[in-house]
Amino acid sequence: MLAVGVLGVSMAAQLRYRETEQGPWRPWSFTAIASARQSRGATAAEVKAYEATLQSLAAIVKRAPAVATPIGFAAELWGNLDGYGPPVEGQPAGKSVPLAGSLSFAAFPLVEFTRNGRLVNEDMKGGETETLGFSVNSIDASMCSTLRPAEWSGAEVEGFLAPVMGAPVSGMARVGDVLVVKNNPKALWIPVTLADAWQPVVTRLTEQFEHDRSVYEKQKADFAQWQTPAKRAERHAGWEEAAKSMPNGAAFVTNMEKSDAQIESDTRARLAPGGSEERSVKTAERALQEVQAAVSALSPADRSAASCYASGASALAQKFRGVDQGGRGCQPIVKPNWGYFDPKLPRSAVQVLMVTRFERCLNARPSSEPERRGGCVVNRQLIESMDWAAVRALMDR
Repeated sequence: MLAVGVLGVSMAAQLRYRETEQGPWRPWSFTAIASARQSRGATAAEVKAYEATLQSLAAIVKRAPAVATPIGFAAELWGNLDGYGPPVEGQPAGKSVPLAGSLSFAAFPLVEFTRNGRLVNEDMKGGETETLGFSVNSIDASMCSTLRPAEWSGAEVEGFLAPVMGAPVSGMARVGDVLVVKNNPKALWIPVTLADAWQPVVTRLTEQFEHDRSVYEKQKADFAQWQTPAKRAERHAGWEEAAKSMPNGAAFVTNMEKSDAQIESDTRARLAPGGSEERSVKTAERALQEVQAAVSALSPADRSAASCYASGASALAQKFRGVDQGGRGCQPIVKPNWGYFDPKLPRSAVQVLMVTRFERCLNARPSSEPERRGGCVVNRQLIESMDWAAVRALMDR
């Protein structure tokens, strides 16, 4: 995510970075739109307490040596309350889970440029920069930029492919694309059973087969009606009526009769047994039968086993497996562990924190590109200099 301001620079050559000057801290802002409050069943007092929690987290960020005195950049922190749902099967109602959202940080480089012949300093407006996110109490797939099985396309389910653990950063666990900070030893995600992993596939293939079969039957019925003497006469009468206003109406009618005959021949071939339409229905039916057979063959122990997804498997029936038999390249399928959250804590409490949008800032820049004060340069320094012990002390209160 890029935070964008207003920067009127007409020529890149006129731009100069003011890397040694002290910049401002912009005012705090917080957003909690009505739909977000409603979907979470949040009271005004809960939203106020949640904002206060984010401001306490913001105070820890502002104390970090890397940003306490902004040199070469203007700093900004803002918070928001995220919406929720609508919940899918197995997911709790929005009012029964902690409030979730994020604190965002941006370091806008201080610049100087010429506009209309005058030298302009940009402090409070900035330009654009890479932002850093501190996501609070969000444990769904969106936090990890994870993928779902391709065969789940369009399905309303919670599961996703478990993110891969990486090397820790500044003492924080790296999970997929995020850094995770938590005190609770419970797992954030729990396995999806093999039976549940297969269910969206069975549902989708059943719907696809029934749709294709219904469309095919309707096409045959429509074609039968199209061939009746009454419909033939109706079409012919239409051509005759149109021909009255044409210089060579007879030729028009002859061409339409030839076209009508060709349409009938092509449609009969397409809808005939063994034609392209029936083949599509048979293909959908075979795919459904293949999956149904694979699911039927599962033992009770297999059905309740933790699942994984082998995207490289050639046959559909081999893509979803139990973790114990998954083998190399079979990625575990998980879902949010809503039991992670302690219901005795206030809904505004921080129970898990994920640092997002940091991964791009860990990549080394080309040596030919100088690093400027702002964006990823400051983000990396902030991660390294923050008081993470203070963050942990703020959590679960």
